[in-house]
Amino acid sequence: MSILQEALHDLLRVLTFAAWGCAVVILAMAIRLAFLRAGTLPEWRGLLTLRRPLASELSREFHAANGQLMRLMLAFAAVLGIGALLFWLDALFFPVSSN
Repeated sequence: MSILQEALHDLLRVLTFAAWGCAVVILAMAIRLAFLRAGTLPEWRGLLTLRRPLASELSREFHAANGQLMRLMLAFAAVLGIGALLFWLDALFFPVSSN
């Protein structure tokens, strides 16, 4: 393997590791936001109640946190997809020999 191929192989591995590291950080941010959002939920009406709160009953903070959580989860899915693509490219172009 030439020096250029080894450099590209190392670059792919570093980018894959960085992408999955970013995914872990984004997931931690989403979990933190979910716990912080729990304080803005409307009160529980009872175990046997099927009624859900209306949109007008929810606070602006809840809607803002919900939108931010959705954006974080979309970013998480995108970063995981990019990491998987980089991993696939690494396996495709630089296969591991079984010698």
